[in-house]
Amino acid sequence: MVTASLDLVYKNPDIGAVLLECSDLPPYAKDIQSHVQLPVYDFITLIKWIHHSTSHKPYHGFI
Repeated sequence: MVTASLDLVYKNPDIGAVLLECSDLPPYAKDIQSHVQLPVYDFITLIKWIHHSTSHKPYHGFI
């Protein structure tokens, strides 16, 4: 997956992000992102984004 992603970005330098559309691919997201140096999105990212936007916790600082 990393090799395919690097090839895709090399052949299409205007790509601004990678979208993994298969449920088998999220485990590769970290490796892809670290190699292509672009944001990588998948359905887990979408689920987390929706969940966090609907279930805010009280802010108590960073410590």
